[in-house]
Amino acid sequence: MATNILRINGQSASDYLNNNVECEDLAIKLGMKQIGGKKGNWRSPRREDKNPSVTMYPPKGTKGSTWWDHTIGKGGGPIDLVMYANGNEDFVQAVKELCDMFGYVLDKPKADPAAPPQKQTLVDFIAEQCLNNVKTDSGRVEVIDYLESRGITRKVIEHALMRKTLGFNTYTSKTVAKGEVGYGGPGVAFIVRQQLSGAVVALELRYLDPELNGGKKSGSQGEKRDFPWCSDWRRLKEATTVYVVESCINALTIETCFLPGSVAIATRGTGNVENIDWSFLRGKQVIACFDNDLPIADGRANSGYCTGSLAAWRLHEILTGLDISCVLVDQSDWFEDPERTKPINDINDWLKNPALGKDRTEATLKKLEGWMIPGMVGDDKRRGKPRIWLPQHDYHAYWKYRTQLDFTRSISKITKSEEAEAPDKLEFSDVAGFRIAAISRVRIASPTSTMTGDDDHSPTTVFALSVQTARHGATLQRRVVDDEKLHNLDVWKKLGPVYAPSAFSRMVNIWERAASIGAREAINYVGVAWRDGRTVVNEGPDCFFADPRQQCPYSGLTFPSGQIGDARQVIELFQNTFKGNAAAIILVWALGAHLKAFLGFWPHFVMQAEKGTGKTTLTKRVERAVAMTMFSRQTLGSEFRQLTSISYTSHPVGWEEISAGKQDTINKAVANLQESYMYSHTRRGAELMDFLLCAPVLLAGEDVPVKSLQGKVVRTELTKAGRGALIPENMPVFPVRQWLQFVAASDKATVTQAHSEIVERLQANCLAKREDAGAERMVVNYAALGLAWQMLCEFADIPVDQGRFMGDLTTVMNKHISESESDRQPWAWIVEKLLSEIATHSYKFPYRFDTEQGIEVLCVRPGFVMDHISQAPNLREFWDGLPVKTAQVFKRQLLAAGVLVMDDKDPTKPADVERTVRGSRIAHMVCLDLDKLKQFGLHAVVPADPGATGKPLFPKRADGHEPPFDYGVDD
Repeated sequence: MATNILRINGQSASDYLNNNVECEDLAIKLGMKQIGGKKGNWRSPRREDKNPSVTMYPPKGTKGSTWWDHTIGKGGGPIDLVMYANGNEDFVQAVKELCDMFGYVLDKPKADPAAPPQKQTLVDFIAEQCLNNVKTDSGRVEVIDYLESRGITRKVIEHALMRKTLGFNTYTSKTVAKGEVGYGGPGVAFIVRQQLSGAVVALELRYLDPELNGGKKSGSQGEKRDFPWCSDWRRLKEATTVYVVESCINALTIETCFLPGSVAIATRGTGNVENIDWSFLRGKQVIACFDNDLPIADGRANSGYCTGSLAAWRLHEILTGLDISCVLVDQSDWFEDPERTKPINDINDWLKNPALGKDRTEATLKKLEGWMIPGMVGDDKRRGKPRIWLPQHDYHAYWKYRTQLDFTRSISKITKSEEAEAPDKLEFSDVAGFRIAAISRVRIASPTSTMTGDDDHSPTTVFALSVQTARHGATLQRRVVDDEKLHNLDVWKKLGPVYAPSAFSRMVNIWERAASIGAREAINYVGVAWRDGRTVVNEGPDCFFADPRQQCPYSGLTFPSGQIGDARQVIELFQNTFKGNAAAIILVWALGAHLKAFLGFWPHFVMQAEKGTGKTTLTKRVERAVAMTMFSRQTLGSEFRQLTSISYTSHPVGWEEISAGKQDTINKAVANLQESYMYSHTRRGAELMDFLLCAPVLLAGEDVPVKSLQGKVVRTELTKAGRGALIPENMPVFPVRQWLQFVAASDKATVTQAHSEIVERLQANCLAKREDAGAERMVVNYAALGLAWQMLCEFADIPVDQGRFMGDLTTVMNKHISESESDRQPWAWIVEKLLSEIATHSYKFPYRFDTEQGIEVLCVRPGFVMDHISQAPNLREFWDGLPVKTAQVFKRQLLAAGVLVMDDKDPTKPADVERTVRGSRIAHMVCLDLDKLKQFGLHAVVPADPGATGKPLFPKRADGHEPPFDYGVDD
């Protein structure tokens, strides 16, 4: 919201003020009094305290000064102190006041001259009119009077007015007659704002005189789906408990009760529960308090069920799937009379009823359901159909269990009361030190279906155990088990203590009946992937890994969120920090990695840098910008650890200094990178644990050994000469979640077509020959980055030619292709090793440096070369990593590369020569052109006298034996 807009000297206003303003100086300006000298506490500006209770703390390290009120347990920085002293939680107003006090000037927002002026939508216009109406005394009084008549306090109303989430509507239709639906009339307007940006997205209207509007008491404008109403989104961030209700008036009702640490949000109807993204409630305790409706009449959908109960049950299912604790308010006693003939419909009916009032309403909100299965009532007070059906033998045991938020008990003894109207006395025994929130049946899609979107022919069914414990608060703990482990008490004991094993096992047995609650189709994947034939954004908590810590490095990751403006700023910072878009290419690669769901591949990234160029700093900025994880060389010391770092995700990971490891580790790393270029499903270990190798890897270091991976990597090079402005530590994070949602909403055919077009453009500017298959694959890889850039520009609303990114990408591609011409050819690796073996006199097979058709050549037999490499002990690891292992393929590649001397009679065939080596005639040799080998960076060590005299280069030793080494000349 405003924190991302207000800036001072280019920095966030929040960070700048909190780091540059001393709380003690501010307290003096605010008129606060210090008692007990320079080290004494300060009196609270909000109340008459007998003893000073506010402490000012000096800065610690680079952190700014802070304060703390010991009485209310609240504190913060200078901005928080201004809001606390003024009793006004308007952040923008507090920042402006602080700037006035200390003489700071807010930066003027930069306007984009090329951007078209934003058009005011109908919802914006109506909201503006409603807000203007409450600036007048008459409109403000109308709103206050109406809401106070519903029992809502003046303080709550004033706060919502200040936060601009409450207004007054006066619109009446000129085409609809008075008294008909659609006419309108005066009414309270609840303004629905987007949580992050604060933009108006909808309005909920409550008419003061429904008869003017044809008897319809409410209406709405704008987006009905996806967006709940909250009087103050900033307050929700600090809350620990969130009440979810149907209507905006019910939300204000709960805020009127002033429950500590609580806030309320309204779904704006029961049907909207399904449409809202509830992930913003992670870490908070959610309490559902929907309307206490009568059962739906026969003949209608869901007849016999209560509408409010259905919404509460569905909310419980959705939140449990997100590992968010959700319980229900107990509505069994929602009646105005002891005879239970006058039901109370919603929480506002409690508040506005003079006989009940605020105290009874507060007590009602604190009374939560204690049944084992949320929403499944175990006595005769239920209204409507039950949530699930239990057979008699299970129901007989079910009603005995009771739960608190993080504890489970059961009734051990019932003592009948002697008085007729007095309740029976219940004695409880402890069952478990945690509460089972759900046991859900989950059908997990196969890796192939997850990666390609094809029909799933081999799904896996598991059970998700969700429990709430005291040590983790409102965050549910999840374990995934199969049938065999569902009743294994050792599994449950890892979650918390089980005090009564027999009673606990019976409880789990009953929960099996409720396995359909929260049953869902799922995928084990973090990133953009396919589920049920469509692309979705899947986060770590959405997965159901049997061993999350080992199967996926991002098993707990929730993607960073933000605004489009943050995306533009991050891109600009990365383009400016190194010339030639050397750093921006890394950012584009990291964000574009999730396009693997559409393209089927994504290249790895090689970041090479000179000493002192800031490679580590840049890597840390990339980590923070996109929530990427870097793994050290020590962490990747075994193949198993490498597997755990690249499994079940398309979100990039980083490997530090892999070249500094042992050669065996490097070989295994290269093999794993080969597989994760696309994807590979494998099982490892004694328990055959599943791994899906697919994560793109950032390889950072001064010398990254990826010779065999040239066709599967893209790269950048950081130099001291190319360094620009350092990316500040307080840069905003990239809105990865919003970016992934943008990617997931794309059409696969459109994305692949765009990629093909970029491939054609890059090939037109590629310096390699068309027949160079290795270069062709590299063009495809760099085109994938070009596609990511093109989509990022559309997402962030920036021009494609910003910073000349595509031109720099083409330059990097051509340099990579030209410098790796030999590295991407297996025949070149073999010839390089052959020349090295000859130079060290280790090659024992016949060879000869000679001339053929006037050309200096090396005559060898391809079969002998492959035999030597396969048999030499020192070349074992090299042989194991070779993709070419037969002489026929080796010779074919030499011919395709054009390094063989061709037959003078048949230019389509290589010359087949015969030479005498050490007294033997060796036939069917080929001639490697030494000059053409030099073009690939392959240089032979040729003897000074290559045997033209027919005499040995080395004379016999005194003992009469031949010298141990031979350059291949005639004996």
